[in-house]
Amino acid sequence: MILTPVPIADLMEQMRVIVRDELKQQKVADLSEKLMTAKEAADLLRVSLVTLWQWEKDGRISKYTLGGRTYFKYSELMANLNNLKRYSKPIMVRGAAAS
Repeated sequence: MILTPVPIADLMEQMRVIVRDELKQQKVADLSEKLMTAKEAADLLRVSLVTLWQWEKDGRISKYTLGGRTYFKYSELMANLNNLKRYSKPIMVRGAAAS
């Protein structure tokens, strides 16, 4: 193998390109693995915090704890959205007869 000297400026530029490409790929992966607080997750799903915690207790969704704080994965919430909503309580209208 023959080694040839590479100007430091060229080496630095190549490293910048590699790092920039890696960061772009990481950003795409991060969007699907975004962590949400309980409030953000409840707002996204349009449910109360009580409902969100009940779903977690029932095992319908998973929580993740980092540094003493609890988070939910956006990708998991979206993947389970239909199942979560299917089991939510129906809205009761005042004066309507219960069946």
